[in-house]
Amino acid sequence: MISRRLTRIGYFIILLFLIFWAIAELFPIVFLYLTAMKTDEEIMNNILLPPQRPSFRNFVLAWRGGNLGVPISRYFLNSVIVTGGTLFFLTFLGAMAGYGLSRFLFPGKSFFQKFLIFALAVPAHATLIPVFHFLGRFGLRNNYLGLIFVYTAFWLPFTILMLYSYFGSFPRELEDAARIDGLSELGTFFRVVVPVSKGALSSVSIVNFVGIWSELLFAFLIMNREKMKTITVGVLSFRGQYEVQWSFMFATMAIAALPTIIFFLIFQKQITKGMLLGSFR
Repeated sequence: MISRRLTRIGYFIILLFLIFWAIAELFPIVFLYLTAMKTDEEIMNNILLPPQRPSFRNFVLAWRGGNLGVPISRYFLNSVIVTGGTLFFLTFLGAMAGYGLSRFLFPGKSFFQKFLIFALAVPAHATLIPVFHFLGRFGLRNNYLGLIFVYTAFWLPFTILMLYSYFGSFPRELEDAARIDGLSELGTFFRVVVPVSKGALSSVSIVNFVGIWSELLFAFLIMNREKMKTITVGVLSFRGQYEVQWSFMFATMAIAALPTIIFFLIFQKQITKGMLLGSFR
């Protein structure tokens, strides 16, 4: 009896902890969207109180640009282009490199693996100045390709290592059967390995999406022309020299967070799988 009571008490404590943790995680999201439905006066008077008359008007006006004429819809499109282009390169290059590392022996393979781990340890923001000058020299500032190349370079080591771990556990019997049927190495990879690995590829892509979509510092530094800014940088456009449009700023942050929230709700199982890909080897 005593042991059962202790077990129930333990479950109850764990449940309370999980409830508290869920509230702590959800509070910033709820606070963001409630604040985005307020007027500037309500935000300035007491930001913690809920809106008196919740309205989606701020979202519509922020999307159109607000009183400052800022094209938030264009910023959103820029983020879609940059994120989509980066995910394409990451998936294509990461899959081929991860598969090659797991299947073939070549000179310098061990060094390349250690280099990938070293690349993960280098703080990306420590390279801001060299990257800025490098892109300027080749005319890639305020250019989609410039930011796409930067994101690809910094997220590629993680992608390769995760897919390397996955392909290490991939059944070789499928590849052997494809080779017996006359497929080349590339044919085996693209016609057998890739279709079977869609789950792993989508998992890594979703994990990368969250980081790329919300990145601010490189986007702020590289895409400083008004029409080339991403949505995360666009939030700062409502902060003028003498005026801050708080309602539009919160509405823009809510719009910027919406794709990440939707992706997480839809693909939460794939995100969990993506986090665990590196533990198979």
